[in-house]
Amino acid sequence: MVRILWDPLPASWPAEARRRPGGLRGLIAWAQNTGAVLDDDVELRVRRGAMQAIVREAYQQTLAEQDSEHRGSAEFAQEWKTRLASLLAMKTVEVSGWSEITIADLDTDLGWSLYTAALNARSEAITHAIAQRSRPSLPSDAQTSFYEFSIVAPDEHALGHVRYAVCEPCGFGLLLKISFSPDWQFCGLGTLALRQLETRHPMLTWYTTGQYTHAKGFYQRYRQSSASPWTEKQNPCPHFDQRPRPRRS
Repeated sequence: MVRILWDPLPASWPAEARRRPGGLRGLIAWAQNTGAVLDDDVELRVRRGAMQAIVREAYQQTLAEQDSEHRGSAEFAQEWKTRLASLLAMKTVEVSGWSEITIADLDTDLGWSLYTAALNARSEAITHAIAQRSRPSLPSDAQTSFYEFSIVAPDEHALGHVRYAVCEPCGFGLLLKISFSPDWQFCGLGTLALRQLETRHPMLTWYTTGQYTHAKGFYQRYRQSSASPWTEKQNPCPHFDQRPRPRRS
């Protein structure tokens, strides 16, 4: 999605996307490997870039509201589409980094093809996201072990990260931090991350740090469908607090 909205486009977009094997992935690989983003027609290249900037502007406007609106994938897609339609209905558009863009000078069909391609790429990343293997984040001792893992898209681009600790003797797991950039929030990836914790360390009772307050609604909804127990108690296991913290450079 980032490449579609930010990187220079091939001159033959969108026809090339239909001809190349592998669909969208094939097009991106072809563009990167052959330098197909270059052509001799500067004016057309500028027009493509302007339309790309408008589609990107509609996306960023929608993304800026995620903290307050918490739109799921389908709602996000609809709002993005609505904002793009609104921009394309204007005579001129002002986009950061560009002079005033006149819509009549642009190919609006290109804009909609970009929207569709970027939306499909976003949906694919969400649908096929996987959790990588847990890796130690601090040395283990007799009581506690600290881990981290990433949630990644099919191309292994990181969408979010999880840090946690377990104390097997006490039967507790501590979620230290779960973080996703605004691009990947409120689309089910947090639930995927928590289910991975429970699958990898069954029979533990889980709790969170002070982050619980910020995402209280999410954790409350999750616990209702979770097969593992979660507690609202803070610091039910004292061993996590006894571990030395890594020095900050």
